[in-house]
Amino acid sequence: MNLPEDNFIDHYLVLKVPPDCKPKKLRIAFRKRLLEVHPDKLVEPVDDHQLQEVMIAFEILSDPDLRQAYDRIWKIEKGGGTADSSRLLHVTESARPVNRARSILYLLLEERADEALERLQELEPVERSFLREHLRSEEFIDAAFLLGEVEESRNRWVQALQWYEEVVRSEARRRWHRPCHGEAIDRARRLLVRRAAVKTVEPRVALEYLRRAERLGLDRSGKVEVAKKRAQCYLQMEMKAEAARHLQVAIELQPQVKGIGRLLAALEGYL
Repeated sequence: MNLPEDNFIDHYLVLKVPPDCKPKKLRIAFRKRLLEVHPDKLVEPVDDHQLQEVMIAFEILSDPDLRQAYDRIWKIEKGGGTADSSRLLHVTESARPVNRARSILYLLLEERADEALERLQELEPVERSFLREHLRSEEFIDAAFLLGEVEESRNRWVQALQWYEEVVRSEARRRWHRPCHGEAIDRARRLLVRRAAVKTVEPRVALEYLRRAERLGLDRSGKVEVAKKRAQCYLQMEMKAEAARHLQVAIELQPQVKGIGRLLAALEGYL
């Protein structure tokens, strides 16, 4: 979920409610805003950020701890003060496991990635199980996706992929998917295919990446790309018959497939 560039987001403004809004009216406002921005309810498409902002705003304002912490920031921002660490009190100060977990999500939502990663490192090597245990399902999914985004932006593709796949696994057990579900699948699939194409990666490892990418679902062009890369892997392993079989799949899917000249030459007599 790509958040806006501004560090501070007025969640009350997003839900169109006053700062003293009671929980019942907050839920009513949330449902109303969902109808206004949900793509399934609209004839004309809207920016996905609107739906994401509404979901995040409700999650924070409907949770007493997160709302109390957010209200401190809100008052500072609206009062023109500076939200420095000495004045900004939030759930990160609590030693309770649930608040330790939520503090990471909270910092990610506020785009304070360095602080979130520092707190995550304190939980190693059980950071994933800790977050899964102490966050609600929706919170864990959002935290995992945001951590994937952070790791990917820092070119730490292994860690990013692990977090995206956490989102996919968690969403598989849910009837209604979070807004980040589809994007997590796309990002994980892209990372797997890209990694399989790295020349220094062993062909058997690359084949495993391609298998995982295929399990996430592929469109026609994706199937062509995966079949072609599989053919390259099997050729590296000197399994020409198997390489030819996968290259034939790529050609059947896309007769004018590009970039297979060397494969055709190497597999002459096998096709």
